[in-house]
Amino acid sequence: MNAKLSIIVPIYNSETYLNCCIDSILSQSFIDFELLLINDGSEDNSGKICDEYALKDKRIRVIHKVNGGVGSARNIGLEKATGDWIMFVDADDWIDSNCLDICSKSLNNIDLVIFSCHWAADTRLPNKRCSTISDFKEILPQYIDKIVFTSPWCKLFKRSKIKELNLKFNEKLLSFGEDTLFVFEYLKNIDSMQLLSDELYHYVLGANQSSLSKKKDSDWFTKSYFLQRIFTVVNEIESIWNIKLIKYRCLTCELILNKYLYALSDSSFCEVRNGLKNIILCTDLKYIFEDKKYMPKGERRKLFDILVQYKLITLLAVYVKYIKAEY
Repeated sequence: MNAKLSIIVPIYNSETYLNCCIDSILSQSFIDFELLLINDGSEDNSGKICDEYALKDKRIRVIHKVNGGVGSARNIGLEKATGDWIMFVDADDWIDSNCLDICSKSLNNIDLVIFSCHWAADTRLPNKRCSTISDFKEILPQYIDKIVFTSPWCKLFKRSKIKELNLKFNEKLLSFGEDTLFVFEYLKNIDSMQLLSDELYHYVLGANQSSLSKKKDSDWFTKSYFLQRIFTVVNEIESIWNIKLIKYRCLTCELILNKYLYALSDSSFCEVRNGLKNIILCTDLKYIFEDKKYMPKGERRKLFDILVQYKLITLLAVYVKYIKAEY
């Protein structure tokens, strides 16, 4: 008999946090689940830890694979999952012992469950069931930019709908934005969702960033590709629910631009200058330059906008390299 829930944990060099993560899942008061541990080519003891846990609990299945990124690990989990519902947990995070029990009570006639994260004040959601256009119009503009909406964790997805949509994590994005794109693609195809204010997920701030590097952040091709894909989906969400998500667009542009500028600032002046041409040519960044409501325009931001507007690349390079490596 298949388990009601499938919990997918992508793992890469996570030995420091992995025991805490797995123990939090195995200690659940709700027991009808399977735990899929996807070891994505770890070079530390993560794989060994997974195998040791599998010997102790028959609900655990371990899949060892060649390193391919968190998206590919989650995709393997989706292929192997047998539960009616899918939940993702990062290997360096953990969940409350009553997480599955609380969430399981909200699964009837619903497409998506989103619960809150114990991380920051703005991650707390209201207790609300959304099943009408007015519900979605109220909630999405207010919360869609929050981490609990843009990440695959803090959620229960219906596996039948994932299969119906043939939905997968985009492996071209290589651990940059593939999670948000997956969530939004799912979100645009649902008719109902349940929001829970319970802070059941514990995000270990800083730990999740250990695998990120400035080299990845300086990869403009991936960032540009993500902007194109995510804004296409956002356009569709806006059309479906008759809402405007300008705030999300602006904040996304700001985040990507700041990551890129920060990484670029370590390069030589010539490389900074050449890299800034990407910003000038990227039409998807228009929201951050045009919006005046969500993007406060201090003197330095106004200067940055002027330099971009008039394509003064050399002066822009001086700004980024020697004055301020952020927008």
